[in-house]
Amino acid sequence: MEWYPTPSYLLKRKVILDFLRTVPVRDVLEVGCGAGDLLVALAARGYRGTGVDLSDDAVEAARERVANTMVTVARGEVQDVAGQFDVAIASEVLEHCADDVGVLRELASKTRPGGHVVLTVPAHMSKWGANDDFCGHLRRYEREELHDKLAAAGLNPVCIYSYGVPIYNLMKPFYDRAIRKKCKQERDLRVRTEESSGMWLFTGMKRIFFLLFNDLTMYPFYLLQRLFFRTDLGNGYFAVARRVEQQGESA
Repeated sequence: MEWYPTPSYLLKRKVILDFLRTVPVRDVLEVGCGAGDLLVALAARGYRGTGVDLSDDAVEAARERVANTMVTVARGEVQDVAGQFDVAIASEVLEHCADDVGVLRELASKTRPGGHVVLTVPAHMSKWGANDDFCGHLRRYEREELHDKLAAAGLNPVCIYSYGVPIYNLMKPFYDRAIRKKCKQERDLRVRTEESSGMWLFTGMKRIFFLLFNDLTMYPFYLLQRLFFRTDLGNGYFAVARRVEQQGESA
């Protein structure tokens, strides 16, 4: 499975990792782990954990990348995972799910009392584009909608940040144009939900992406996006919710 860093991915990864530094974390579950880049970053920080994905290719790639670490990878969905974790992460997953509140409840059930569910989702239906169609998205989210669905799942929303301003805003139209062009070039191209559209669009430019987009070159944008967290200007939302400890439960 091809993988290379894109600006939008690096921006969301930075927000996730920065948050994890602020809470006690021993182990992490990532649902929809893809090729495992976030798992690699988690393992490098000493976390134990599990990643699951529905794509056989993704699971194989992720297993290779986290070999000899305290992170394991399996094919499956959130309900297939045994045990509970300090943090459950679902990055770019919820928008694919018909029963998104149900999936949030499942994520909460895999989180220890007092633990956290961490999400990233695409923002604003007004921003719907070719990438959403191709990836099989069912929706893009508004801030209030996301807050209400977290609460409906029995979670206590902690924060919802609008991330990626301005570079993600600039890149999205570029992705949408590239996907429309690619779809016209290929016959019988069906919507796929098991892989990211970005991982097949620019495979010939993989080395260039690694050179241009990394933690060093993106650092100014990491800082800049923080200025816009509490706005609704970004094309994506980062959200954290806490599993409320019920009477009789212990962490």
